[in-house]
Amino acid sequence: MEATGRMGVVGPARSVSKRMLDVLGAVLVLVFFLPVGLVMIAGIRCSRRGPIFTRVETVGLHGRTFGRWRLYRPIEGGTLFDQVLWRAGLADLPSAVNVIEGDMSLIGPRPHSPGQDAYLRQGRSDYARRLEARPGMIWPRGAEGEPSWNAELDYVVRWSVFLDLRVAALYAIQGLFREEQGVD
Repeated sequence: MEATGRMGVVGPARSVSKRMLDVLGAVLVLVFFLPVGLVMIAGIRCSRRGPIFTRVETVGLHGRTFGRWRLYRPIEGGTLFDQVLWRAGLADLPSAVNVIEGDMSLIGPRPHSPGQDAYLRQGRSDYARRLEARPGMIWPRGAEGEPSWNAELDYVVRWSVFLDLRVAALYAIQGLFREEQGVD
């Protein structure tokens, strides 16, 4: 039985639908980008020494922390190849593994580090509402096309399969026309 409260519809049907969409989407992302991923790994290995992947501590559902997979970004900005990967927004492709593991969602609020989480908790009385959803690889965007606090809170309250598909489609379309896609 589903309950409706101030946070919208919650319950097993919503959770199962969202999880199925997330896993299916993450598997498709990994399969579709496998050739790109292999080129990325080879390019990184040829252009620099050091790690290819890293796990970044991230605050997730209900405030639980987990290690989010990302491409490793050298402190000094890295090589030209690294910069191209980050500008193209490809640094978060490894996070699809976190989606399959259940720590992240394909679409959801922006992932925050524990430091960002602590800072934002102090200044926002509505911050805890964001933690009712898993952080996403793709973030809800406001009318201006940029990630926004209100768009994220609205997403948490109004989630539906249709809304996920809409956010993903808008992201794909806007991604073609953005100058810089990789957000740190």
